[in-house]
Amino acid sequence: MRLRTSPAAGRAASSAAGRRGAALLALTVVALLAGCGGSDAPPATDRGRGMLANLPSCDRVPLDTEPEVDSPVTGLVLPDGARVTSVVEQGALTTVEATVRMTPLDVRAHYEGRADIDLLRVEDEVFETEVLTRAQQRRMYLRAAALCADGTTLTAVVGPDSDDAGLPEFQSGS
Repeated sequence: MRLRTSPAAGRAASSAAGRRGAALLALTVVALLAGCGGSDAPPATDRGRGMLANLPSCDRVPLDTEPEVDSPVTGLVLPDGARVTSVVEQGALTTVEATVRMTPLDVRAHYEGRADIDLLRVEDEVFETEVLTRAQQRRMYLRAAALCADGTTLTAVVGPDSDDAGLPEFQSGS
């Protein structure tokens, strides 16, 4: 027995199947990216850059819509060109929000190349990099997340130089 459906019902069923397929694809990508977590090995740079190139152009994603703020934070070490948009003090911790015209892979390379800081830990998953540094007798946890093809949002939390300072944990949990 074959059911008869109207053209509108057929389009709705086709649209629902498309959404299910897109959702399955998105879940597969998330699972693959999550499986990349926890590795301190260097990223597959060419593949990673190719993946980042699939993001929208930064010309379409404005990086400078929020006003820039100037508030010096001891222990905060950001890449040149970073644009700080928020500084919030919360007890012993200070959270800083910024944007920069770099990819998360470039942010990782930036911190790995610095001689003026102690790099305690680095981890990346192409679209996101996490860094833990020590500078000026303070620790800084930084999360860099891709915003567009060559633009990244930065969230830094700066606190006392201690393992129990209350800084965020690396997302991989390792």
